[in-house]
Amino acid sequence: MATNPAFEFFLAAYKTVHGLTYEIVADLITNGPHYYVEWWISLLRNAPEHLVIETALCLFIIWLVFIRKTVDPVKSSKESLSKKEVEWLIDTWQPEPLVPSASADNDVVSDTMLTIESVDGNYLHVKGVRDPVLNVASYDFLGMSQELSIKTKAVEALDYYGCGSCGPRGFYGTIDVHLNFEHNIAKFMGTEEAISYSDSASTVTSVISAFAKKGDLLIVDEAVSEPVLAGLNLSRSLVHFFRHNDVEHLQSILESIAKDDKKLRRDTKQQRRFIVVEGLYRNTGDLCPLPEILALKEKYFYRLMMDESTSFGAVGATGRGVTEHFGVKITDVEIIMIAMDTTLASVGGVCIGSSDIVDHQRLSGAGYCFSAAAPPFLSSVAIEALRIMEDEPELLAALTDNAAALRTAVGKLKGVELFSDEVTPVIHLTLAKQLDTPEEEAALVTKLAAYCVAHGVAIVANTFGLQHASAKALRPTLTLNAHAKLSKKEITKVGTVLGAALKACKL
Repeated sequence: MATNPAFEFFLAAYKTVHGLTYEIVADLITNGPHYYVEWWISLLRNAPEHLVIETALCLFIIWLVFIRKTVDPVKSSKESLSKKEVEWLIDTWQPEPLVPSASADNDVVSDTMLTIESVDGNYLHVKGVRDPVLNVASYDFLGMSQELSIKTKAVEALDYYGCGSCGPRGFYGTIDVHLNFEHNIAKFMGTEEAISYSDSASTVTSVISAFAKKGDLLIVDEAVSEPVLAGLNLSRSLVHFFRHNDVEHLQSILESIAKDDKKLRRDTKQQRRFIVVEGLYRNTGDLCPLPEILALKEKYFYRLMMDESTSFGAVGATGRGVTEHFGVKITDVEIIMIAMDTTLASVGGVCIGSSDIVDHQRLSGAGYCFSAAAPPFLSSVAIEALRIMEDEPELLAALTDNAAALRTAVGKLKGVELFSDEVTPVIHLTLAKQLDTPEEEAALVTKLAAYCVAHGVAIVANTFGLQHASAKALRPTLTLNAHAKLSKKEITKVGTVLGAALKACKL
C-alpha cells in the first residue's frame, strides 16, 4: 500500500515532539553549537554545493533584514530650492483655465443658439426676432403646460410644501406627493410599482447603470439618444450595437453570441444580459419593432430595457406608449423608463416595472440615492397631467390628427424627405440630395432652421450625427413636433415657411 509522504513527515514530527524529555532539551541547549558544527562539516564533505547555496541564502537574508537601508521615495524626490527659485516659480506660474477655449464646432453652436425670453401658448418670444415664433420644437405634445389647472396645482403645492425637497429620496427628501405620483403612474400603466427621479436624463443613466455592471452584456440599437449612451458608458458593460430597427441584424448578433457561449462553455447565468431600445426614437422619429424584439429576447434569454420618454402620452390609444400601440403585455418588458418633461408638463423621470425592479433601484439607482428629490410641486403637476390624460382623451385624438396634417404639409415639399413613422408626432426631415460630407449637410440644415425662426416658425436643426461616436453616425435632420393645440392655420404656416426656406437655399 502506497504511503503519503506528507503524512509520514507529520507523523515523524509528532512522535519527535511527544518524545522530547527534559534531558534531551537540556542537551540541545548545551551542545547545540557543537552539533551544528559537526553537521556543517558533514555537509561540506558530502554535498558542498548545497552548503554554498544555503550559506549564500543565509547571508542574503541577514543583509536584507539587518543591513540594507530603505529609501523614502518622498524624501528622496524632494529638491531643495533657493528662495529666489521659489519666488520665480510663483511669479511665472500660469494656471490652467477652468473652462477650455471654444473650438470651431462650439462657435457654430453658440452662433445658432436661440435665447427664448418668454412663452405664450404655442408661441415663443425669441431674442432678436421681432414677431412671436410658432413653437413646433417642444416635446409638450399634449400642450399640458398651457392648462390652467396645471398652473393652479403648481401654485397650490408651492404654497403648501415650499419649493425644494431638501434631500435625497432615501434620506429625508421623500414627500407624500412623490409617493402619490408613483402610485398613480404605476396604476395608470398597469405595473406593480414605480420609482421617480428628479431629472429625466439621469433617470435613464441611473436605471441602466443600476442593473448592468462591468462584465454584463448590452445589445443596443445604434440610434439611441444621448442619455442612453451615457448610461451605457456608466455601466462599463460590454456593448454591441445593432443597426437601427434591423431585427435581422439583431438576431444575427444574438445567434453569434449564443454560438460563442456553446463553443466556450460559458455559464450565461453568471452574466446579466439586456436588449436596450427606445419606444419612440427621439433621433429618428420612428417606433421600435417591439413584438419582434420581444420574441428574440425570449428566444435567447435576455431582458429588455425600453426608454419610453418620447412615446409616453403620444403613442397608443390612450397614450400608454408602445406596448399599448402594439397590443403586448406591459409585463413582457422588464424595465420601462418614462420622462416627465414631455407630456406631463413637469421635470424628472420615472421607471416602472415589478416590485423587484423598483426595490433594486432604491439602493442602486445613483440619481435616486445621491441627487436631491424633485420639488414637490413638480410631482403635483405630474399627478394633475395624468388625470387630464385619463379624463380628456380628445387631447390625444387632436394630437394624432395634427401629426397627420403636419406630416402632409411638410411631406410634399421638394428638397427634403420625411422618414419618421406615420403614427408619431415627431417628424424628421433629411435633405433629399445627400451632400458630400456630414459637415456640409449640418451647415445647410442649420441655415434652414435659422431661416424658419427668422420668419416665425421654431424648427430644430439636429446635427447629432457629428457627435454620435458610439455608433453609426446619423444624418443631420430638421425636426418638427406636432402638438394637440396647433390650429390648422398654424400647421399651414409651418409648411409655407419651410417651403420658402428651401427655395431661399435653392433646394
